[in-house]
Amino acid sequence: MVKNNLPLVSILIPAYNRPHYLEIALTSALRQTYSNIEVIICDDSTDNRVYAMLVPYLAKYPQLKYFKNEKNLFLGNWHRCFDLASGEYINYLMDDDVFHREKIEKMMRYYLQSEDIALVSSFRQTIDLNGNFIPPILGTEKLFEETTILDGKHLGNYVLTKCMNVIGEPTTVLFRKRDLTEKFGVYKNKQYTHLNDLASWLSLLSKGKAVYISEALSYFRIHPNQNSSTLGSGYLPIREFLDLIIDSREDGFLHTVDLYKAALSRYQQVIPAPQTLSEKNKLIEDLKRIEFILKTI
Repeated sequence: MVKNNLPLVSILIPAYNRPHYLEIALTSALRQTYSNIEVIICDDSTDNRVYAMLVPYLAKYPQLKYFKNEKNLFLGNWHRCFDLASGEYINYLMDDDVFHREKIEKMMRYYLQSEDIALVSSFRQTIDLNGNFIPPILGTEKLFEETTILDGKHLGNYVLTKCMNVIGEPTTVLFRKRDLTEKFGVYKNKQYTHLNDLASWLSLLSKGKAVYISEALSYFRIHPNQNSSTLGSGYLPIREFLDLIIDSREDGFLHTVDLYKAALSRYQQVIPAPQTLSEKNKLIEDLKRIEFILKTI
């Protein structure tokens, strides 16, 4: 769908029980300077507060579409948003984050100028529960002082050898819908729970270049009710890095033995102490797995 010679961008919001923050996020989407957008909200909430908040917006904005899930879909809610999108381009928006007003316009410039761009990200400014700017947390520091175009494999290798998602959360990245050939958060037929965004970023980075815009074009909210998986803390989120490290080699990442070893070594360094017997047993499995890999590469 093209309007004013601009392709349609779908802004996808998986909503869950946060109507106050969602209204702020939605407003930032509807006020985008890019003129051809649709906003799709798939509601996984346990009550009707989100719908009640949205009623006046649905009456006013024809580009806004709302869907209430009959049952809780969890990660499936992300997939439903994607399947309902009509746009050639996709940008997820977490219901507690915020877009800069010119986010889509500034990111789309790169897709309109070049065919070999597979992912556009930017610096994301961390904010507190009230929207005040706060210092970066680990992984959200600015990568470059100037906007930079990178080879996708090089950026992927950097992420994998650091075991850190420096690319950004789902809110941060704009991508072409057709380039994501597996469902969001699925990589090499495995659904990732904690690193679902990074799993999709690696899939995209295997297909072309990445743009990193040094300007803050989104605002990543840190607050007490935040889903801990979003922050990527604890043992289980880190554990998913091992599968990404191993499976990404099929796409040409970590193509040298030195890079592969560096990623595995870094993984072992960042593993937090297991807190339960189950986590301890999984850690033992992981270490045996790494030991076998290092003996055979």
